[in-house]
Amino acid sequence: MKSRITALMRKEAIHIRRDPRSLYLAIGLPVIMLLLFGYAITLEVRHMPIGIIDQDGSAAGRDLVARVTSTGYFELKRLSADFGGAVRALDEGTVRIFLVLPRGFAKSLAKGENASVQILVDGSDSNSALIAMGYLSQIIQTYSQDILLQRLQAQGGMLTSLPGVDLRTRIWYNPDLKNSYFVVPGVIAVVMMIMAVMLTSLTVAREWETGTMEQLIATPARPFEIILGKLLPYFVLGLVQLTLVVLFGRILFRVPLQGNLLFLLGVSCLFLICGLGQGLLVSVIAKSQQLSFTLSVLTTMLPTYLLSGFAFPIASMPPIIRAVTYLVPARYYLAIIRAIFLKGTGPAALWSETGPLALFALVIVLLCARKMKLRLE
Repeated sequence: MKSRITALMRKEAIHIRRDPRSLYLAIGLPVIMLLLFGYAITLEVRHMPIGIIDQDGSAAGRDLVARVTSTGYFELKRLSADFGGAVRALDEGTVRIFLVLPRGFAKSLAKGENASVQILVDGSDSNSALIAMGYLSQIIQTYSQDILLQRLQAQGGMLTSLPGVDLRTRIWYNPDLKNSYFVVPGVIAVVMMIMAVMLTSLTVAREWETGTMEQLIATPARPFEIILGKLLPYFVLGLVQLTLVVLFGRILFRVPLQGNLLFLLGVSCLFLICGLGQGLLVSVIAKSQQLSFTLSVLTTMLPTYLLSGFAFPIASMPPIIRAVTYLVPARYYLAIIRAIFLKGTGPAALWSETGPLALFALVIVLLCARKMKLRLE
């Protein structure tokens, strides 16, 4: 019995040695998943882009601004004395939260009166908005307590009034902070990417395994024609899926659709090309369906869920992981679709997301054509 088991073990070891890609995947996959889950999954909100509208220009206001920007939770993107460009910054997503210090802020505190400050929050990401509002409230509360303590010390513990900071919050795009407004557009992006990759990741690998690749090679069809012939049916199916998930999101979850439907359709077509192209590229590289499916999970499904901003804020991730997110098409599509649904933003304000998405679609199709050509020669 021992010799038979040893012979079988030797046989399996030879199979593993003959398929180095599976061996590398088996060894490298746990490490990659550990890095992704360890660094990408975080419930903290850090480096949230904040704008400061300081209409008072006083030392007290500058002290509060310094406290807010020195915590690490917020990253100062705009500092001005008026509201000019504030709405556009919120629409584009370059600023996610504004702190407004009105005129007379320092004078009210000096008189022992409550001084009001206002927070304008982008509520399209309800989870991050709630956490950021909690951070700001805590900072302002601590600032108010310090002012009270200073006045107590200055007046020997006797105060006729209790000065402090009165915080007033205004939430844009999602006033009730409904979680479905944040989740449903994200689910649309994740579902479309996963389905697109799954549909095409096995196509060419299936041809190799069933022995029909030789028949394709014998046909006069060019590699680019083969790619189009394989992608177009799934592209139409992806558009049907998009229609269904958008309709169900509107009807069942009552998520508002403020933007242009044609713009939504256009960027969705680009995103579908990215997903279908990625799946096809994986299928071209891997000749086995099992390896193709595993690679598709590793290279598209996990990054789409973890590194797109769907579940965890990208700004809170380490710099290396944030750099990797620029290679994830869902990062751009997710920002676009949330802006279309909740903000009604148009193409002019979203060119920084639409451009990379179009470039990614072009590159992935060209890579598929090149790899397919190499396999057919």
